[in-house]
Amino acid sequence: MIETLYQTHAPEKDKSECYVLVLTSRASTRGTAYVFMEEHGHWDDDLQRFRYSVNSINTDEQLTGKQALDLYETTKSNLARKGFIHSFRTEPLPKVACSDLMPEPELATA
Repeated sequence: MIETLYQTHAPEKDKSECYVLVLTSRASTRGTAYVFMEEHGHWDDDLQRFRYSVNSINTDEQLTGKQALDLYETTKSNLARKGFIHSFRTEPLPKVACSDLMPEPELATA
């Protein structure tokens, strides 16, 4: 799942400050592992281009689906308090409390 949060009602691609939250699963030596990543996107006046930087990433093979979802929700709440409330999501949030089985792994690239 990938969700992008903006502070503005009408975001402009490659102009509006945003945060990208990624929650995905991957195969590991112990079965399925979960990954959570937060990126910050903003315009760089010096380079005259939009830049993304990774603020946090958790790829610990011991991270369960519930722990990953908790990281996601905590980060999203913190960003909402800062005004990043306008959301664009690639797929809906799970309707059930996160089990350790996601239907299919998702490929996320930065």
